[in-house]
Amino acid sequence: MTGTIGQLERAFDVTYHSYYVPAGEGAKVYFLMPTTNMSVPGDLGKLVLGVGASIFRRPLASAGSEAPAKSDSTDGSASTADASVNLPAKFGGVTYPHTEGSQSSASATCSKYWDQVKDTSVPKVNGAAPPYGGCGYTPRQLRHAYGLDSSKLTGRGQTVAVVTPAMDTLQQDVDTWSKNVGVAPLRRGQLTVVSTPDGSATLKPNGIGYIGMVENTLDVEAVHGIAPDANVLSVGLSTREGGTVLDSMAYILDHTHATIVSMSLGTRFTGDMRQAYDQAYQEGALQGVGFYVATGDGAPNPFTGSFLGDLAGTSWDTAVGGTALAIGKNGSRDWETGWGDEVNALSSDGTSWQQPAQSAGGAGGGWVTGEPQPWYQRGVVSASLAKGPDGKEDRVGPDISMDADLVTGFLVGGTPLDGSPTTDPSTWHYIQQDIGGTSLATPLFAGVQALAQQASGKAFGFANPVIYQRANTPAIRDVTKYTLPDGAAPSAVLFDSVFGPGAALTTMLGRMYPLTPNEPLLPSTGPGFDTETGLGTPTGAYLRSFSRS
Repeated sequence: MTGTIGQLERAFDVTYHSYYVPAGEGAKVYFLMPTTNMSVPGDLGKLVLGVGASIFRRPLASAGSEAPAKSDSTDGSASTADASVNLPAKFGGVTYPHTEGSQSSASATCSKYWDQVKDTSVPKVNGAAPPYGGCGYTPRQLRHAYGLDSSKLTGRGQTVAVVTPAMDTLQQDVDTWSKNVGVAPLRRGQLTVVSTPDGSATLKPNGIGYIGMVENTLDVEAVHGIAPDANVLSVGLSTREGGTVLDSMAYILDHTHATIVSMSLGTRFTGDMRQAYDQAYQEGALQGVGFYVATGDGAPNPFTGSFLGDLAGTSWDTAVGGTALAIGKNGSRDWETGWGDEVNALSSDGTSWQQPAQSAGGAGGGWVTGEPQPWYQRGVVSASLAKGPDGKEDRVGPDISMDADLVTGFLVGGTPLDGSPTTDPSTWHYIQQDIGGTSLATPLFAGVQALAQQASGKAFGFANPVIYQRANTPAIRDVTKYTLPDGAAPSAVLFDSVFGPGAALTTMLGRMYPLTPNEPLLPSTGPGFDTETGLGTPTGAYLRSFSRS
């Protein structure tokens, strides 16, 4: 059932207001959010959970206009394109050419493994030349470092869904990348793309569409790299006015065989919308479907102060945090710490590192005020850590982690990586780049779960109970703060930094760097469960613990 915003306001006695974020990525993003509580008939009260925020883009009516059309207007073309629901749109849309450009990292110089190449052209750090940051690890390196190649598991028989919009060069991009990094190409029918969950118009490669297509390429390749025989389903986002991530989640639950859902995206909840997402997660648990959600990359919620993203901050999803992982020359896991970095730009004369340092992001984590500590965290998460800002024992995240730091990121290849929100997609070429973030850690762990489900012979559904049962065992390696022998934190040099031209020095602190002075409850890494890495990272023993033999 569809209708205008004006009809919605009258039906539920609720008021919406339009907000926008300026065009920092090529297009304004409008937020249509309720400013008052809703009202529903008493006999429907138990069925309606809330009226949520919807995010949509709309072209300005005229030059200089600062607001979208009034809420009483009829829906835009994306909303009226097709009133039917749960009908997959045709693959792609406009066809863009797949042409190969550079197959190397975008960095001028980089290391293929930790500490491979030193940068002797910049000021020393702790008396020594710092190493270049990574070119991006390959699946083979990650599988070996985590012990995942100690078995012959490939994810066969499993289906993993990712929720992000895809460019129609996706299959060709994944096959080219697979050839370059030594992974088997996709089998015929192994990848399925549903452009939107409800038949609405597809997102175009500009603005948030472009960002989503880069994310989608990362997600699919991370899953395929860890679990090369798993089927992968890419489900885009609704462009219908009022559409939310819930539309994609419902499509996966109602129309697919996916038992693992990776969501590297974020949205803010208003009012009772948390209950709506909880209901979707719980429906997944009943159907044997698990949702794995990125915790976020260091931006606190302005209303709660928590660094744990709203989508990941429920008791019925698996929240995936991030680490910085050093893989050595022989593929060994040399060290691993929580992802929390600071960065120093090079001085204009090139003789020193500028001060003060700035935050370079980190794995989101923290407490969910008003969400009581779930049963599976009791006895594992200490009472002192579970005690949140509200003085009660709350849900704490993340639950588990994998590599996320850009310095130690993943080599991704695709056509969207060559683009921008303002350039012509027909001019884009396939390139490869190093990408990180909890957006990487989440599909990596989704791939691990495909291996674990293959070993188990059954789907886990909501996986936190089985994950927490393996706490403090060899199945999950505790991640702690790492320092060099002299007590300093490890650091590396990166180029093309947003913090200034030329080189920038990134230091891996193992804790979130404060964005503002005296910022409370920052995610940090420590012994046992912590708010940056959760329980830790999976090992080869994690897969063996599910083996039927």
